[in-house]
Amino acid sequence: MLLLPLLFLLAQKTRANVNAIDFSKVNYPKQLQRQIDFLRNNDGLYNHWVHDWGYNIPKSKVIDTLTFLYNELEKLPGKNIEAELLSGDIAHYLYNMEVEDYYQKAVDHYLRAKALAPTDYRVYWFLGNHYALSASQALSIQTYQTAMKYLPQPSAHELFWADYSVACADANMPATARYAAHQSSIVAGKMTYIEEQILGVTKVTLKSPPADTTFEAKDLWSVNGKEGNKLLFCNRFLGARMAIDSTWKVDVAGYQNHIGYIYLGPHMATAKNGKQIGYTILVLMKIPDAGETLQQFLDDFTSKTKSSKNKKPVSLSVGKIKNALGYEMQDPDIYPEIGGGHMYALAIERSQPEFPGMALEAPLELPKEVKNEVSYYTAPVKYNRVKGKIYYYILLDSCEFIHDESLSVFMDFLNGLTIE
Repeated sequence: MLLLPLLFLLAQKTRANVNAIDFSKVNYPKQLQRQIDFLRNNDGLYNHWVHDWGYNIPKSKVIDTLTFLYNELEKLPGKNIEAELLSGDIAHYLYNMEVEDYYQKAVDHYLRAKALAPTDYRVYWFLGNHYALSASQALSIQTYQTAMKYLPQPSAHELFWADYSVACADANMPATARYAAHQSSIVAGKMTYIEEQILGVTKVTLKSPPADTTFEAKDLWSVNGKEGNKLLFCNRFLGARMAIDSTWKVDVAGYQNHIGYIYLGPHMATAKNGKQIGYTILVLMKIPDAGETLQQFLDDFTSKTKSSKNKKPVSLSVGKIKNALGYEMQDPDIYPEIGGGHMYALAIERSQPEFPGMALEAPLELPKEVKNEVSYYTAPVKYNRVKGKIYYYILLDSCEFIHDESLSVFMDFLNGLTIE
């Protein structure tokens, strides 16, 4: 509880998710109404962790009131989903006030609510919020993404989007935080406090340099997560993320003259004669010249390829992108000792999305806390996607002897490539 992200040290003016519970369906005794009212009217005291308690009401009195209410609600027979969510939230608030035993109690209540109503998005919302405020960012985002599968129509509660936005901000996912905060404003019908704050905070960590600039590779490329044994290499400025085997050779370039690229060297493939043969994958990203078409871009870079003389159109999908232009190229005069060259070149065009970077983001876990100390971290500065169109050229440089194996690896790579 003593780990604070500087990204979101904001006063919580939004109301707690306890307000998404239908209290009319919680069969609590009338003599608990005073404590119920206290719970609902004072959520700003405990819906987040507070380092220095500066409120007029003593912290010990708040803890005693919530503990009493929790214990009394535990006596209710046959608790329904609303009652389980309520008990979970009270336990969550007690954990926020450093009554550590209530962490697991909150989880247990939310899981009981899930067992009662596995398609109710609030179960995953409340649980995701609990994980977020206990510095379990990856688990929080994973749980919120499950909630997204069950959102009610026409819209989820405004507070769902507010809580999800905070969780994304703390998980170093600024574009997704902006998206979620904007959804809260759409539901509210006006600019919400949370969107105002998120826009202000993310402007500090998301820079938007012009296309006519120069970067070193270290300023653009980063590893922002894992998928199994693969690392997620990300370039927000050029709108691409790719899952790369951690043992592959990687050569990343900076950005100049409107171009950036990455060369990949997968494991050597084995030919039928047992020979080990290497091959490469190139992903090149370019801001197109004025009037330059995607076909012209493909033909220009393909003409620089060794085996471009013998080419035929080919259709390959890149992740969810189905409209890539492409060529299959074969030339027996290139790499003749290993069957001749056999290559594939693809070209893709993408325009700037509404929330650039959102498709590339993955949660970043906070550093481990130091016991009995308050730790702070500052989210690293990121470069937002360059404005306008980006063209992508993807090349498999292989040969006939290892065609099938290298193409299989290439296709797997394309399936793990995200271009926004």
